[in-house]
Amino acid sequence: MLAPPAWLERLGFRTRYRLADLTYALGIATPKRTVAGTYRSYEPTNPHGDDPGLAALDRLPDDATVLDAGAHVGEHAIPLAVGTDRRIVAFEPNGESADRLARNAARNGLADRIDLRRAGLGDERGSLPFYRSTFSKCSAFDRDRATRWGARVDAVEEVPVFRLDDLVEGVTSDDAVDDDAADAAAADAVDASTVTPVGDPVPPPDAIKVDVEGHELAVLRGAETTIRAHRPLLVVEVHGTAGDDHADALAAWLAERGYDADERGDVWICRG
Repeated sequence: MLAPPAWLERLGFRTRYRLADLTYALGIATPKRTVAGTYRSYEPTNPHGDDPGLAALDRLPDDATVLDAGAHVGEHAIPLAVGTDRRIVAFEPNGESADRLARNAARNGLADRIDLRRAGLGDERGSLPFYRSTFSKCSAFDRDRATRWGARVDAVEEVPVFRLDDLVEGVTSDDAVDDDAADAAAADAVDASTVTPVGDPVPPPDAIKVDVEGHELAVLRGAETTIRAHRPLLVVEVHGTAGDDHADALAAWLAERGYDADERGDVWICRG
């Protein structure tokens, strides 16, 4: 099947995000049927409804802990939480997306069940400039990725970045977590009383889902001790193709740590 021309893809993205602005503004939440069950969302589309990574995560026990790196507006976090006792810790550095995740979670009665952290994850703790794109899903720590498909950078925000190894209980590093940065990141929350400070400890994960627009390897490197100690299921959306440097480096890193990757298109389901 031929790929659509670039101009048509750009038009599709532009239409989708303008429609999303409208549905959030009007408060129109519609049912989204997914492989993990049905939930309601203010998003106009359902791009992860048949996502193989979501299906793999939903096969975890109902009391599993899932760390969601790059949670966006909750397309994985919310259906995984609905009707279960799963602990979902969602990391999202894009302020607009985090606001929308909070609204979607509240619409499903999950405001106190999804642990929202307004921060990025990586292999060093500190802060980085984050490029918020006019196509919110393209927002990234890399300017080029934020301007794909005719998008432009709408704002540049300095956001806190943590290593998972500094947060997961039992593997926390000796360095103190920067609570000032954590508190600042939570200050703009829709309802700050429902948002956990980003530097608070998180439970050992049964799974880590990663969708971070090319930043995948940095997230995994920052979780190396956690991965070695707990051997969680890894579901990684890979922003690259077999044969390019990024995908090859990611495959090598996983193999060196005893993980086999079941590649389902750009979604890799990795078990150790």
